[in-house]
Amino acid sequence: MMNVFTEAFNKKNKKGETAFMPFLVAGDPDFSSSLQVFKALAPFADMLEIGFPYSDPLADGPTIQAADERALKSGMDTEKVFSLITKVRLFYKGPITVLVYANLVYQYGLDAFYKKSAQVGINGVLVPDVPFEEAEPFVKEAKKHKVSPIFMITQTTTDTRLKKILTYAEGYLYLVSVLGVTGSRNALGKDTYDFIKRIRKHTSIPLALGFGISNKEQIEKAASAGINGVIVGSAIIKIVEANLKGPENKVEKYLKELIA
Repeated sequence: MMNVFTEAFNKKNKKGETAFMPFLVAGDPDFSSSLQVFKALAPFADMLEIGFPYSDPLADGPTIQAADERALKSGMDTEKVFSLITKVRLFYKGPITVLVYANLVYQYGLDAFYKKSAQVGINGVLVPDVPFEEAEPFVKEAKKHKVSPIFMITQTTTDTRLKKILTYAEGYLYLVSVLGVTGSRNALGKDTYDFIKRIRKHTSIPLALGFGISNKEQIEKAASAGINGVIVGSAIIKIVEANLKGPENKVEKYLKELIA
């Protein structure tokens, strides 16, 4: 049986198009507003990535850090994120990945977290602060509950390390486009596109490029290098931040222009 992520990427790529995966922090700026933004995103999204707000998001730049702070200040917690995703599942049928830091998973309990994830309709879990060497307990619970363990690959990931990660990875690989934290950038360097080509030589698993994606030119160049999908987060969250009261219309306008 084909993995739901592979199926979604293949469906888009067979049309000669790049799969689009927007990222939002759950509950930013609050529960109800966040739900409205997800409704605005849904028609454009081949897949969704949803972040659990966290007080110390090591992989994230200032834009997503601020989104985490807004969500936490509004009262979001792990249980409320699951509740929000349950409501998203009422209108969104594509694959959903969550990005969650390890401490939140440990607090909830590994088995309980992955079990709940499966129950609410989460298809993949990415834990960015758990290195491959410590990932086995997370992968074990993910596979037990039929949730794909998603891994990040960076430009510093060696070919030897990549082969080890591929023994665990399912669904897709999250390729980090730049060295550093999240945040939209106007352009990506040649090293990013060489990186995509290098990883593509080692695996047929779908590749999704994130960190810094904000415009059509980047997406087109990434596709020509062999990427299957792109993840856009900070560029969307900046729109939310600038329009805290009713951000969904501005988000929809941006996505129409980006996807055109």
